[in-house]
Amino acid sequence: MFNMTSKKLTRDLYLLIAFGVFRTITDLFLGAFFISFIMHLSSNEIISISTYKLFEYSATCAGFFLFANWIKRHNKVAAFGLSLLPKIIVLLSIIILGDRAVQYVIPLGLLYGISAALYHLPRHAMTTDKVSSSKMGRFVGTNNAIGYFAKIVAPVVLGCFIDTASYTEMAYVLLFFTFIEVGLVFLLAPSRHRSNTPIDFVGFYRCMARFPIIRKMFFMEILRGFGLGLLGTVITMYTVYMFKTDLNLGILTTVFSLCSVATCWLLRYIHKNKTYRIALFACIVAVLLSMLMFVCRTTPVTFLLYNFIYATAIVFMDQVNNTSIYRLSKSRCVTHNTRIEYFVFRDFALFIGRWIGFTGLMYIGVFGGYDWLRWYLIVISIALITWGTFNMRLFSTNKK
Repeated sequence: MFNMTSKKLTRDLYLLIAFGVFRTITDLFLGAFFISFIMHLSSNEIISISTYKLFEYSATCAGFFLFANWIKRHNKVAAFGLSLLPKIIVLLSIIILGDRAVQYVIPLGLLYGISAALYHLPRHAMTTDKVSSSKMGRFVGTNNAIGYFAKIVAPVVLGCFIDTASYTEMAYVLLFFTFIEVGLVFLLAPSRHRSNTPIDFVGFYRCMARFPIIRKMFFMEILRGFGLGLLGTVITMYTVYMFKTDLNLGILTTVFSLCSVATCWLLRYIHKNKTYRIALFACIVAVLLSMLMFVCRTTPVTFLLYNFIYATAIVFMDQVNNTSIYRLSKSRCVTHNTRIEYFVFRDFALFIGRWIGFTGLMYIGVFGGYDWLRWYLIVISIALITWGTFNMRLFSTNKK
């Protein structure tokens, strides 16, 4: 899949990878560890976490639509740099509010969602502009491998720092990293491609009607948004619920990130279509078996097994999916003038899945609890299995 003989990546691509590392650390802090923070302080953590994630994803989806025309027609680097402003406001809010930040999950979720929209949409556009199809596999592989390497080091450091100091004090460190990112933005070359055509969502919808592969891919993204968007949060909640401390959360995140790095590394050596299909089928079976074991007997051992499958089999399916999405954005199905629309529609599909998932999680928070949560894991796993099956049928035949 990854062409290791191709030319080296450019400076801009390495800068994008560096931004990805900083984003990984921030997502851990405002994702997994903020969830832990809420669980320690909230009277009903399931509802608070669901509210935070729902408003975050709603703001991200709305931001994709609101900023699409500007990003399509003007400087993508400028929009990318502006993503740092709401992130700075979130970190400053946590520093000022301290433990009272759990009372403001709605505005914090909205701000971080806006930051995510201004980060991901121009980054997707710059990736397709700056990475040739022949280098796409290499870029995605390098980006993911380095990102998962950051997940090896950062969780233990974050968990140890938060346990020995405080969550608020860790926000100062993240704020310092953010100011480093501000300096790095000025090193990015402006994106070469700007469109004179305004955003045209209706036209792209007609494009979807002409190419069945795009319609199927968007259906897959709904399943992916529901399954992957929810599973990471549920695993974090179970980790804190079973193993109690932020240090344990950090250690387990690091251990399973090592497994994810190994998965990314092994992915480089898969080239044949038949091997892809076999590997994806094995991943689907692994998800099914580990889910059944955890639901039938909920113990730390079966949870760790499911977490291992999440860090390997599900990461593998996600890597295949991500590379295919970028390649499809450079295919005859998506012209240069419709790439922004393509990524906006794709995020909207993810949002539909996430909205359904976290609405269900909020329902569990109101009427159930952790006993119901493990049964909800069955629904999540079925969505992932269906998504993996589509991956196997739709995308694996396109890999060379």
